[in-house]
Amino acid sequence: MPAISVIIPMYNTEAYINDCLDSLVAQTFTDFEAIIIDDGSTDESARIAAGYASSDARFRLIGQPNKGPSEARNTGLKIMRGEYVTFIDSDDCVAPNFLETLFFIAQLHKADVACCSIKNIDEAYKCDGTTPNTSISASLTPEEAARISLYQDSLPDYSAWNKLYKADLWKGKFFPANTIYEDLAVVPEILLGANKVVTTKSHLYFYRKRAGSELATQTGSTKIILLLDIAEDVFEKMKHISKPLYKAARSMLVSASFSILMRTSDDEKFAESRKRAIAHIRKYRFGTFFDLRIRMRNRMAILLSYLPRSIFLKILKKGLS
Repeated sequence: MPAISVIIPMYNTEAYINDCLDSLVAQTFTDFEAIIIDDGSTDESARIAAGYASSDARFRLIGQPNKGPSEARNTGLKIMRGEYVTFIDSDDCVAPNFLETLFFIAQLHKADVACCSIKNIDEAYKCDGTTPNTSISASLTPEEAARISLYQDSLPDYSAWNKLYKADLWKGKFFPANTIYEDLAVVPEILLGANKVVTTKSHLYFYRKRAGSELATQTGSTKIILLLDIAEDVFEKMKHISKPLYKAARSMLVSASFSILMRTSDDEKFAESRKRAIAHIRKYRFGTFFDLRIRMRNRMAILLSYLPRSIFLKILKKGLS
């Protein structure tokens, strides 16, 4: 049984999959299995990945009809064999000591989850094999970790990737299908179920921002309204656990509501979701404004929300820097 299962959902990333898988081949920690889930790719991604699976016994390629990244990850969760599990998107890559560092600090602190910082990269970036220096790790309680993830301004965040999890945490847990922001729907709850969460500020995960990614194409799409559904569900789950978690989940709900207003048009297609978003902002803006943990742009948006609605929406639509 491998120590770590690495789950890689893949869909039409032929330009980046070599870089992703090469960064795994270069890992200083070698006791892992890499489960590549080809989610119905129509380009050369599967052929490229098959080459790695045929030459390295640690790599497995699983094909399935296109169902989206959530279902691809879920397929990996069902067949993983490792004591720990991590997720890497097929257009991203990791530092050579990504697995080694997270495994080491998880073992050192006897923690169920280990998390590293990310480095944003562009479409042309190539992992160069350089091993970053590792900073000192910090340990958090499960509630502290979940709370921080909901504020979205520090480590751990609520992204599925850049973390190493004890595999047992995922028993009976799966990413919701046919949605976006699926990480938000499940990761804070996973953090809350851990015994301890440890973080390092070392930038070991390289997140590629590209125009064709799923989230980049959702502005103006009816799919973006699913963010509000998820934010409301997370708020309902968290608000009764403790006051700090209530405040963090409230901040997240208000932030999601502003995002809905910024990224949808004021027409019938989005009317119901925009109405809900405005209701959340009006209900929770006063308390949220005086929460010292919220991000500055959310504080600015709350101030703007007291202006006449037409003016507020016009300014918000232009975006807050």
